[in-house]
Amino acid sequence: MIIPYVVCFAALVLTGAAAPPHPPSPLSPLDRCVFDNATIFSPPSSWTSKSTSYARTVVLSQDCEDDPVLLASWSFSTPGRPYTPIYQSNDGGRTWSDLAHVFFSAASGPSGGGIWQTFLYELPQNIGRYPKGTILLTGNAIPSNFSSTNIQLYASLDRGRSFEFVSTVATGGGPNTTNGATPIWEPMILTHDGQVGVFYSYSRDPKHGQKLAHQTSRDLLNWGPVVNDAAYANYTLRPGMTTIARMGNGKFIFSYELALSTIDPVDAPYATHYRIADSPFEFDSATPYLLKATDGTISSAGPQTVWTSAGGPKGTIVTSDSTYDELFINREYGHPDAWIRVPSGHGVGYTRFLQVMPNTQEKVILLTNGGMYGRPNTMVTTGDYVVPGPGSPEHPSRGPLPKCRGTN
Repeated sequence: MIIPYVVCFAALVLTGAAAPPHPPSPLSPLDRCVFDNATIFSPPSSWTSKSTSYARTVVLSQDCEDDPVLLASWSFSTPGRPYTPIYQSNDGGRTWSDLAHVFFSAASGPSGGGIWQTFLYELPQNIGRYPKGTILLTGNAIPSNFSSTNIQLYASLDRGRSFEFVSTVATGGGPNTTNGATPIWEPMILTHDGQVGVFYSYSRDPKHGQKLAHQTSRDLLNWGPVVNDAAYANYTLRPGMTTIARMGNGKFIFSYELALSTIDPVDAPYATHYRIADSPFEFDSATPYLLKATDGTISSAGPQTVWTSAGGPKGTIVTSDSTYDELFINREYGHPDAWIRVPSGHGVGYTRFLQVMPNTQEKVILLTNGGMYGRPNTMVTTGDYVVPGPGSPEHPSRGPLPKCRGTN
């Protein structure tokens, strides 16, 4: 069932008299405090596999929400049929509860297979029959015989409580990271110019061991042709793990790892690169830059990038990777000589996810860690990173951000 499109109004005046002033809204938890670490999920001791990875979050903000509601997902190996967990937080990430389990049709069978590399997204506008505020979930569904990789799309019309199948965006060969194999990997979603783009790693092109590409749709049901985002002439290079963020100057920054790069094969075998373009659908012709900090450190593996208007007149780009516990920040809209490595206050993790939080002058970024890939005992954790410098001029300050009581 489709929920009708809802318009939110701050007040409704039925007569010519002026509406009475509203009392000031109470401060949200994140206006008052920040926290270092909270556990979202730890695998039960009875499970054979206790490995987690690839955690993702989304803030619900497009369907009349006025509170910092978050949803989270991650990858793990469950007993029985694989599913994607959806957890919810109503207090900005400090506490979490199990909300839903999503079973992907391509990950069929009573056991084996899996749902890898999930991504959550809230529609900022109506797309086809799906209204603004719809929660989208995508992931790489693997059947129990590991014969294929399938990027599938699911939608929730009730704030994450249940999900319905929408479409299969793309299908590739079985999971295999060897050049010459034909899988697809690591989907992410972004809306631009009335179109939803699904961006992913693509190994089906015989000209490239792996490339980055996207497909677009105006209804979430029918998907256009494959369009390159990063395709290197050197066949052996393997760009992967797309992340895209819109900056305050209207341009988009696209970060990715470059596997088998020879730039620094010892310390940065998956050196982070990035490109900047006017449209997220036009990165293929944009100049690639190496993400190298002023201290000489090259970011490497599984980058995640966001932009916040806090930190200075041009805001701040914040990039996490899978090699360092530090973050890389840039206050010059991605100028290649302006990257600084700064402490994060959080441990290293595989493709840690970054989420700019509301009601914090855009100074707080929720950093969610699904654990190191392939480690036998991991858990999903999250905590705040406070961007250095002033708060956003677009979001008036409500005072300092002290530590939350009862958190470590």
